[in-house]
Amino acid sequence: MILFPAVDLKNGQCVRLEQGDMARATVFNLDPAAQAASFAAQGFEYLHVVDLDGAFAGKPMNAHAGEAMLKAVTKPVQLG
Repeated sequence: MILFPAVDLKNGQCVRLEQGDMARATVFNLDPAAQAASFAAQGFEYLHVVDLDGAFAGKPMNAHAGEAMLKAVTKPVQLG
């Protein structure tokens, strides 16, 4: 079995939304690159990243955070 840890990005931060409500986000990490590195250090082989702002706006909004995450790890990253 392969597990894909997920990182949801909002305003350049790692968050989780309560019931998909952008106004009810809990910040789990201020540094997406550090979160990606943490998952890699834990042995995960892949990473799944969602640009929540981009999903709501219809265009990429957290490219800077995504780029920082790509630089922080050598694992395959799926970005949506």
